[in-house]
Amino acid sequence: GINAEYGCSVTCKWGYVRERGGWDVGFLNEVELGDLAGPEKLGTCVCSPGDKIPGGLSDRAATELGLRPGTDVGVSMIDAHAGTLALLRYVPNAICETLCIISGTSTCIMALNSTKTFVPGVWGPYQGAVLPDTWLFEGGQTAAGSALDHIVHSHPAYTADMTYSQLNTDLGASLADLTLHTRSRDLHVVPDLHGNRSPLALSWFRGMVSGLALNSSQDDLLTLYLATVQGLALGVRLVIHKLKQHGLNFSNIVICGGLADNPLYLHVLATVARIPVTAPRDGNMMCAGAALLAQCAAEERPLSAILESGVSASNVSVYQPISELVGYYEQKYKVYSCMVTDQIKYREIMHEGFK
Repeated sequence: GINAEYGCSVTCKWGYVRERGGWDVGFLNEVELGDLAGPEKLGTCVCSPGDKIPGGLSDRAATELGLRPGTDVGVSMIDAHAGTLALLRYVPNAICETLCIISGTSTCIMALNSTKTFVPGVWGPYQGAVLPDTWLFEGGQTAAGSALDHIVHSHPAYTADMTYSQLNTDLGASLADLTLHTRSRDLHVVPDLHGNRSPLALSWFRGMVSGLALNSSQDDLLTLYLATVQGLALGVRLVIHKLKQHGLNFSNIVICGGLADNPLYLHVLATVARIPVTAPRDGNMMCAGAALLAQCAAEERPLSAILESGVSASNVSVYQPISELVGYYEQKYKVYSCMVTDQIKYREIMHEGFK
């Protein structure tokens, strides 16, 4: 084994810029981390995702893990990025036209492109962080599943035995029913309870609700739940809009994680974004991505070649936009955008000449 840094992490988290020859010492000095710039600390050997580590597993690591020394080791990735890699197996011929969403308590919104460009409010572009010869654009929602949990659990009608599956059933027999979606016509939620990561990049930004009533019934809980789910999807639309403004276009969305198990969210997301949403049902995508990296190293094949083989599409759920609701969600998006702009104005008013 050797001491090496893995390119995904140092590129996305530590300011390693391959096209400039490596570490950006100027940046490290600017953030008062210049003492790390020496090779003895940050190192000089940076490997790309899926690279085979020379010598394989070291004796020490083999002993600690109970494995054989020399076992092939593939260079790893950050968890969400490994999930992105696994999701791209489902669209091997449309990698640069696909938006990958890794959802959980927060959400990572990932896009690859062969062209380098800067998108305000979106992290990156990161060269080769997922696939060679592509640039990664990384947006996100600081609170997603956690925001939904907080809002639903805070309602007086919520009980500990409630599940989102039950709430979906209580909303209506068909999650594609028009009247189900339009019951939130006068209730709007911006669920950025922990700041807005993308595309505003405002840590002070907070959630908003318009349309609260003096009502603590279960029916009111259902409407608030629906409006929050819609708000999460509208937040993704805001990121997509920013990416499109800078030349990135998408023909589909592929999603994994907690929200991928909520069919209401998937119906809304497809309709809000106006493109199909695919949710694989093949288990943990982060683990699948790690397995692809190991396969890349063991077979000594490039990641792009492994992705080209694709994966069976039999175990996926695909959600198409609900054409009758596209206009309705366009109106919801206008309200959402107004609420976002208004909050920024509110802060300007309250911080103007008053400390």
